Amino acid sequence: MKGPMSNRDRILEFALDLMNEEGAEAANTTRIAAALGISPGNLYYHFRNREEIVRVLFETLETEFRAVLVEDVGPPITPQRFAGFYLRSFDLAWRYRFFFGGLLGLLRRDDDLAARYRALQDWALVELERIAAQLVKDGNMDRPRGRDGLRSVALNTWLIWMNWIRFLQISGKDAIAPSDMAAGANQLFDVLAPYLDPAFEKSARRALAREAPKRG
Repeated sequence: MKGPMSNRDRILEFALDLMNEEGAEAANTTRIAAALGISPGNLYYHFRNREEIVRVLFETLETEFRAVLVEDVGPPITPQRFAGFYLRSFDLAWRYRFFFGGLLGLLRRDDDLAARYRALQDWALVELERIAAQLVKDGNMDRPRGRDGLRSVALNTWLIWMNWIRFLQISGKDAIAPSDMAAGANQLFDVLAPYLDPAFEKSARRALAREAPKRG
């Protein structure tokens, strides 16, 4: 049986919920402390400012995303694992949607966060290219034409994942729901469809259709 949640974890949980609902700007330390019934000094014992809270939340997002790329999409890449990878990555985008929706502003305000984000991006592009190469090696995807074909697949995957939340925001969608993340996964499948083996694509889309409603 778990004991009571620590103040540090309570701060992180409340801040994440607040940022997701109202944006990172809404989560000032005074408001968080008052909502949790703790003194500002207690909050500052754990976090010096809002930027530090955002950094810790990003660390959690980064850890989970690295695990998805390394553990969930290792060889052999079955259609079910392939579909699951996209759904889980978009699940992460949903759980930390404040970060994806306010990315540019967050990075401009915090040089350390910006450096860590760029490091994650560089690593992710290498891993996504590895996944594409493995699909080609397994005979489940044709090698894209062009000098940087596999790199382009990796880059397109990253760009859609990172910008899907902002696309929905700019499109005027007031309330973004978990089901909208499945639409993002489907969009990625549409980008890759010309290269995927038809039988592999069909099986992966079936797996996607089967699992996506559970996230709605």
